[in-house]
Amino acid sequence: MSWEVRIMRSGTSYFNFTLFRKNLARFWPIWGLYGLLWLMLLPVNILVNGEYMSRADTRILPLGFLTGSLSAAATFAFLFGILAAMAVFSYLYSSRSAAFLHSLPMRREGLFLTNYLSGLAFLIVPNAVVFLTAVAVESAFGILVFSSLFTWLVVTSCLNLFFYSFAVFCAMFTGHILALPAFYGILNVLATGLCFLFQDMASRFLFGFTGASWLEDVAVWLTPLVFLAYHTDIDYGTVNTDPCFTGLGYVFLLALVGLVFAGLALAVYRRRQLERAGDVVSVSWVRPVFQYGVAFCCAIALGTMFDSIFSSLLPRNAWALLVWMLLWGAFGCFVAAMLLHKSFWVFRPCWKGCAVFLACLTAAMCLMELDGFGFETRVPAAAQVKSVFVSGVRTYPDDDLRYPTYGIDDPELIEEVTRLHRRITEEKAWLEQQTDVRTGGWSIDEADGLEVQTAYGTDLRLTYTLTDGSVMERYYYLPVTAETLADAASPDAMLQTLLNTPGLSEEMYLGGVSGDDRLVDAVLTAVWQDEYPGPNQRSGFTEEYLPAEALAELEQAVRADLAAGDLGRRYLLEDRERLENCCYCDLELTYRVAESTKEPATVRVSETAPAGSAQQASTYIITITLQKSASNTLAVLEKYGIDPDTMLLSQAQLRLSES
Repeated sequence: MSWEVRIMRSGTSYFNFTLFRKNLARFWPIWGLYGLLWLMLLPVNILVNGEYMSRADTRILPLGFLTGSLSAAATFAFLFGILAAMAVFSYLYSSRSAAFLHSLPMRREGLFLTNYLSGLAFLIVPNAVVFLTAVAVESAFGILVFSSLFTWLVVTSCLNLFFYSFAVFCAMFTGHILALPAFYGILNVLATGLCFLFQDMASRFLFGFTGASWLEDVAVWLTPLVFLAYHTDIDYGTVNTDPCFTGLGYVFLLALVGLVFAGLALAVYRRRQLERAGDVVSVSWVRPVFQYGVAFCCAIALGTMFDSIFSSLLPRNAWALLVWMLLWGAFGCFVAAMLLHKSFWVFRPCWKGCAVFLACLTAAMCLMELDGFGFETRVPAAAQVKSVFVSGVRTYPDDDLRYPTYGIDDPELIEEVTRLHRRITEEKAWLEQQTDVRTGGWSIDEADGLEVQTAYGTDLRLTYTLTDGSVMERYYYLPVTAETLADAASPDAMLQTLLNTPGLSEEMYLGGVSGDDRLVDAVLTAVWQDEYPGPNQRSGFTEEYLPAEALAELEQAVRADLAAGDLGRRYLLEDRERLENCCYCDLELTYRVAESTKEPATVRVSETAPAGSAQQASTYIITITLQKSASNTLAVLEKYGIDPDTMLLSQAQLRLSES
């Protein structure tokens, strides 16, 4: 007689519908609130206003919720993504619930998949319901635009997938439910925040640092909300009734990244230690990364902030900033250790690691400050420069070249720019001391009582395009005083000499005038009249329009003076030379474009202006301050009844008459 015992094998599943259904029932407020918000924004909005809406309105309405970093779609995906992840994976943050659920006859993969899909359903299912409801409402009013609603459904669901998956990924690294939203929020903006803080810090340690465009690009790609602002928009096309969403490829990319995060989260979940429930960081190898990452962020963020707060009491230089960074770096290191060890007594086991961290931070900052990479002293050879832009310089007089951007490709001028650049690097120590002072000064000349400027400053930005295609950019602040301008070897004197190179101002003023553009009007903005027409026959300034027959001769004279450097001279201070040479009057030249290749401009004219100065859609104005040294221009004006001595007052004459 034989006995046969049959044993039923326990099955393991990769999905548990009961748990899925329980999650939906237990956490209904999350998906209920999410669905209600979208119902109010789309179907209910259309239902209430449908009789007043056209197909053009319903085409643009769903798309308007999709574009930008703070769009409704991005904001809801960001907020409800973390809420859904906190809900369905909340069992990981309690030892009892984690042990219970992992004792069920389910593989870890099955438990993860069930909870992951539960949270994702909180977002995707309401999207589908809202979409179908909106389609029904628009159809009822006869204003259905299926493409816009379907675009809304696809984009919103992709954003939900990304932000929810990223939240789940963050959930795998912590055992504390309050740490999860903190990690999620910080990591979403960490790249942009660190980029901003690093560039601010680098500007203090690296003389001439103006920013790193490659770092900004990386920060944009690593910050989802900023990424959406840069790469999503509405294209209205040729007519306003046919808009479409742009950036769908970038949205699909985010969705793909979301799937990658989900896969990585599963990989971490499979090896997660259940006994870590309640810990701030639940993955062993991430714990030191967390500790020194917090220390580094505290050093940069809090160090920079407190350095700014106490800038009026302490020296504002790189070494003072380093002290603040070391102080707050140590603070962050020990606070992070307290969170990890769940104890306040962490000095003994952590002081060695903190000391090593602070030593590395000091070495890195000293390497930057002492120019270990040769950044501060690097000046490209003139032969290596294809072109250079000189910008940011504040000059007088206040006409079209007040804040110019000089594009220079002439080899001789490039040589002058590089010579100026080298001189600036040689004066690094003094210029760094003056950067935070930025004072101005005026004095009154005892001889005639004229008030002149004796001290000010200007910014200078140099942007080189090198022959190998790379771009090199530097920024400096140059203090300007009467004494340094008198020294031809000083950086500010060299800069003023460069800007007054004969022909350079001509290119800046008139470089945009093509051969077919025609001068149609010329007006003097402030001509002094001892008795100009009026009821009281009083003295004052008035506008004077030159006759049409004077235009060709005037243009030739202006070009001659600009080429010789007698007109368009630039000054870094309102000193006596600037006040005596520059007139209070500007010359406004109105050109008509032969072919409309320039942006339309509005020409301001008075009722007494010639007919040729009527408003034209294809005209533009060039404003040049008249200067006493412009002999050719003044001779033409005198020929047509404008006395330079009595009618074109200099700044000095005007100020003395008012004092």
